[in-house]
Amino acid sequence: MAACLAALTVGWLARPARYEVDGLSMAPGLLPGDIVTSDVFPSADVLRQPRRFDRWIISTPEGGIALKRLVGLPGETVSIADGDLSIDGRICLKSPRVLAETAVEVPQPIAPQDPKHVRFDAAEVLDDVDFATEVNRSLLPVRDVGIAATVRSAATDTHVCIRVGDTRITWRLEPHQRGCFVAGRLDGHLVATGWRLHAAPTAAARGRLPAAAADSWTHAKPWPIHGALDTNAPAIAVDVEGDAAVVERLTRWRDILYRPAADGTTEWRIPRDGYFVLGDFPTVSRDSRHWGPLHRTALVHRVHEVVVTGSLEARSASDG
Repeated sequence: MAACLAALTVGWLARPARYEVDGLSMAPGLLPGDIVTSDVFPSADVLRQPRRFDRWIISTPEGGIALKRLVGLPGETVSIADGDLSIDGRICLKSPRVLAETAVEVPQPIAPQDPKHVRFDAAEVLDDVDFATEVNRSLLPVRDVGIAATVRSAATDTHVCIRVGDTRITWRLEPHQRGCFVAGRLDGHLVATGWRLHAAPTAAARGRLPAAAADSWTHAKPWPIHGALDTNAPAIAVDVEGDAAVVERLTRWRDILYRPAADGTTEWRIPRDGYFVLGDFPTVSRDSRHWGPLHRTALVHRVHEVVVTGSLEARSASDG
């Protein structure tokens, strides 16, 4: 009997904490109706080391709970300028995995007559979204824009070339392989990476980037700035060379445009026991821009898994 009770107790303690998303502060990656869960033994989250860009369930200073992304660690200085997030004066570069969670799809008119050679000229891309059209806000230009492609080779080698501005990055696919490729301007850098798929391609949440995004960039160098800051997104071209090679999926993405606090504050110093959290959709998010840094005890559960059940038709503008 005692052994059975102990087993039930352990099973209850091991059960992940479960939350339903309510609001758009973490859109587009998470929308109202989506479900997030902690890891097993959620009570152990008080002992887990918080990591930058992880998503956490938090206790807010206003007495509620919310879902946010952790961006600033103890002792750091967080600042926002020109839409980018900086830590201790250096722009903070997201990994491909985090970009897959935060990227917004940009409409892409593709010429049907030549799907293997696609070009997007340098142009203004605004931080408009289709999941919150009723939210009144100024639409600012977003410079961080890129391309994601899934390519399948045939009986011969295939070369995939993505040109971002004046930089050309090329990958080779061996016969009968699938590859995912992501490149663009991101967080003050020119970035690119590619990886092989061993099964038919599947989309990441809501189809913005290919599945199983890598944890790091294979190509990342500072983006050159000449003269006045250019608000246009860079020109990007995708070229596929190979007999019977097929572009199975092509997505044009843009990054989050971070915004200052409502009172104009753009810099925050984090105490040694504090953490700084932000929403992925800054326009409607209440976060550390409003509350300031949070104490470690405000971080309740780290998000471990996501179940996408919401839709872009859910248009609540409340925080969550």
